[in-house]
Amino acid sequence: MNRTIDLAVVGAASLAGETVLSLLAERKFPLGKLFAVDVVEQSGSHVEYKDEPLVIHELAEFDFEQVQLAIFLIDATLAAEYVPRACDAGCIAIDTSVCFRYEEDIPLVIAGINDELIANYRERMIIAIPSNATSQLVKSIKPIYDAVGIETINLTVLLSASNTGRAAQEELGRQTAQLLNFQAAESVVYPGQIAFNLIPEVGMVVEEGHTSDELDLIKGTQKSLNNDKISVNVTIIHAPVFYGDAEVITLRTTEALGADKAAELLENAPGLTLIKTANKGRPSPVSDASGKDGISIGRLRAGFVDGEYELNLWSVADNIRSGIALNSVQTAEILVKDYL
Repeated sequence: MNRTIDLAVVGAASLAGETVLSLLAERKFPLGKLFAVDVVEQSGSHVEYKDEPLVIHELAEFDFEQVQLAIFLIDATLAAEYVPRACDAGCIAIDTSVCFRYEEDIPLVIAGINDELIANYRERMIIAIPSNATSQLVKSIKPIYDAVGIETINLTVLLSASNTGRAAQEELGRQTAQLLNFQAAESVVYPGQIAFNLIPEVGMVVEEGHTSDELDLIKGTQKSLNNDKISVNVTIIHAPVFYGDAEVITLRTTEALGADKAAELLENAPGLTLIKTANKGRPSPVSDASGKDGISIGRLRAGFVDGEYELNLWSVADNIRSGIALNSVQTAEILVKDYL
C-alpha cells in the first residue's frame, strides 16, 4: 500500500470501534488523517489510538468530505441516515449493520472468503459486512463447502454479552455480583436474568417463530456463499460469557467426505485452528477465542447415521475482534490495495 487514506471510524466509542482503532495500529493501515466519530453523547470525549487520546467528533456534525473511507460500527437506524450522507460526500462506506446487507447492488463481504466482491462497491459506494455469527459460520465451513458442497446446516449459536454492547457486559457482571451476594438479579438490557442462565431468543420474533437475528444469519450465509438453495436451520441464544461466541454446527455434505478428510481441509485453511488432541479438542470462548484473530474448531466428528455425509463440529471466535473489527479492517486493506 503506497498511498495513504483519510479514514473515519464511526461508532469509535463502542467495543467494536475501539477494537478497529487498535487493529488499524497493529496492522499498520496506511492512514493519512484519522477521525473518531460517534453520537452526541460521546462527542468531545476521547478514545485511544497508539496510546494517544483521539477526540471524538459528533456524528451529526461530521463532514464526510474530509475522508475517503469510513467504517461504520453503528446500528441500522443510524446507518440508514448517515451512510448515504457519507456516500453523497464522495466517501466509501464499510457498514457493519444489517441496514444494507441484502440490497442486490451492495456487496456482502467476508474478507478472505469473497474478496472479489469488493470491486462492486462502485455501484453504491457501500460495502456491507455480515454479522459476526455469519462470518464465523462461513469461515468455519468454507473449506468443506468448496471441496464437496453442503446441502444442510443445523446450527446453534451461543452469543456472548459483548454482542449486545458495553451495557450488556456490565449487566452480566452486576447480576453475577448480585446473585453471589444473595440479591435479586436486576434486568435492564436483557429480557430476563442472563447471569448463570441462557436466553433462547435473540432479536425480534418476525416470521413463524424465527427471530430477526436468525433470519439475518440464514440470509447472510446464503448470500456470502452465493447459494440460496442451501438449507440453514439456526437457533441463537444469549449466553453468560463476556467475550467470544460459540457455534454448534451439524452439516450434511453434497458429496461423501468423512471426518478424517474434513480434518485435512480445516487444518490447511488460513485463519482456522483445528484442535484434534482428545484432551484438548474442546476449545472454549474464554481460553481459545477472546482476544484472538482466528477461529478455533474442535469436537470434529462424523454423524452416527451417515458418517460419510454428516459432520459435527464446534467453533469459537472472538465476536468483536475477529467477527466485526478484523473483517472490517481487512476489507478496507483489500479495497485500498486492489481497488483504489
